[in-house]
Amino acid sequence: MTAARGAIQFMALVSLAAVLAGCAVFGFRGAAAPVHTQSFRSESAAPLPNGVDPLAALQQRPMRPPTLAPNETCTASTSVDLGAVAPNYGAGVGPAYLSGQISWYAFGQVAIIMVDAHYSGPLLVRTFQLGGDGKSAVALASSSVSDNANAADKERQHGVNVVSAVQTTGGGLYLGPVAPTSFWRAWFGDLATDDAGCFGLQVDGDVFTEFIVFEVHAGNPPPG
Repeated sequence: MTAARGAIQFMALVSLAAVLAGCAVFGFRGAAAPVHTQSFRSESAAPLPNGVDPLAALQQRPMRPPTLAPNETCTASTSVDLGAVAPNYGAGVGPAYLSGQISWYAFGQVAIIMVDAHYSGPLLVRTFQLGGDGKSAVALASSSVSDNANAADKERQHGVNVVSAVQTTGGGLYLGPVAPTSFWRAWFGDLATDDAGCFGLQVDGDVFTEFIVFEVHAGNPPPG
């Protein structure tokens, strides 16, 4: 994964340029959207205790990803319209959405975690594999885009605050709580795996657990 980091960061800058121009990022031309999709329901969770570090508390929640049906290869989360913000699409049921691509490849690509403005609490994003041998690695990694002040200023013109995240063990992220605002949050980074397969994100918030599932194809994305 590390050998491809420079190329991924370059694509992050290219994708961000499209966003700043007011366009959604729809991945690579020739990349097919998932054939089988569904909306994975969020689960309720006990409220975070008062006076406890949110990250430590969220890390105590068990991983409980959905299961594949017998003979099922992968059913990805449905992508939805996010409205006037940019990017204006994302997979998931909210308040968190996975954006940046419509089709994923193991080489690694730009990933954007979009968080609805109605939710200002903490988020712990952890990765998992569905099916297979359960040993393939999937990781989210921060890129220089999230720390670019000019990019952040222009994103605010599209109703989005670019935020940074704390890298956690196992390729996950932690987004801390923010003051309530009308702006969405967006984390820009890289998503890469070491093999094709079915993968997902478990997103834990103050009183909920959300699941976002996506299929990863082998090799590099198609040219476009």
